[in-house]
Amino acid sequence: MSKSSIALGIAVSLSGRYALLGRQVLEGLECYVRDANAAGGIFLKSEGKKLPVVLTVEDDESDETKVRALVEKLIQQDHVDLLIGPYGSGLTLAAAETADALHYVLWNHSGSSDEIFECNLASVVGMLSPASLYLCAILDMIKTLDPSAKRVALFNARTGFAADMASGALNWIKREGYTLTVHESYRSGIEDFRPLLGRIKDDPPDVFLSVGRAEDDILLGRQLRELQPRVKAAGLVVAAISRFKSVLHEQADGFFAPSQWEPQVRYTVDCGPAEEAFVTHYLKSATVPIDYPAAQGYVAGVVAQRCVEEVGSLDQQALRAAAGRLQCTTFYGPYAIDAQTGRQTAHPMLVTQWQRGRKEIVWPPEVAEAQAIYPGPLWT
Repeated sequence: MSKSSIALGIAVSLSGRYALLGRQVLEGLECYVRDANAAGGIFLKSEGKKLPVVLTVEDDESDETKVRALVEKLIQQDHVDLLIGPYGSGLTLAAAETADALHYVLWNHSGSSDEIFECNLASVVGMLSPASLYLCAILDMIKTLDPSAKRVALFNARTGFAADMASGALNWIKREGYTLTVHESYRSGIEDFRPLLGRIKDDPPDVFLSVGRAEDDILLGRQLRELQPRVKAAGLVVAAISRFKSVLHEQADGFFAPSQWEPQVRYTVDCGPAEEAFVTHYLKSATVPIDYPAAQGYVAGVVAQRCVEEVGSLDQQALRAAAGRLQCTTFYGPYAIDAQTGRQTAHPMLVTQWQRGRKEIVWPPEVAEAQAIYPGPLWT
């Protein structure tokens, strides 16, 4: 039976804990659909023509049980051709397990937990660097800036995503012969970090790093500025998003953050639009800021389209094989995955820093737009 369109489906958080970031993902994906259709659609060799793209959206309400049911619905009832993942590692793992059981590729743009790629799921295609590499980017930068800075304190929430980041940092610290002065693993949703920060104030490390959910890192950032422990550098994962700046205002200045992508980074693109075109098209209709989730939603469509056009059909097994072979560069950066696990192997992590109210890329040197301010604001 002849197809009249190619159906994309996504269950994503439009309410609940991840609503803002989920909305960014969706608006990025909607921007991709508009651009694809403006170019005539996706060429499907089995039909001999380009077909328009249609999008089906479900709100997973930031709930893992809900996302499992919705992924099943998108596949079995809505019969989507391309299944786009949700926002967040926990939700992505739940979606991936459901998709894998139904032999459907999950185009994973926002789940970076290492666990997703370590549990023998055959159908996941990862777009972003694994969580275990996030904090290592900051540590690599500090090692270059200040070889004498050897003492690190680490906080992490007790979530799978945060634990993966912490594990990567701990391995880096051990491998490089650095000293771990404090390691605090806390319950997400903590209302006061000051009892945990006493040891940081009394015996300041050179580098303070933390990863938690957005509300955790925002509270921690505020209380660090109040306490003012004399550390040379402070890195909080959530400092990469605009919400951190909008809550902390000028007190956001100086904080480092790892980032998968920033609007001003420039790559030589051979797949999909260039950076400037994406940003311009997104901002024309955006209702939420252009943070990395928006870019990830868009690039999931770009990579999936490239695989469809290479394969010439919508066969899920063939698409997954094509994704494993593909090597390209989108505006989001280099793409290549481990063919067996789906783990991203080519995409580099950036380090950003808030400086005078603007988020600047300060690492790696080949894409940096500003020098890191180091020592940072807690040093004075």
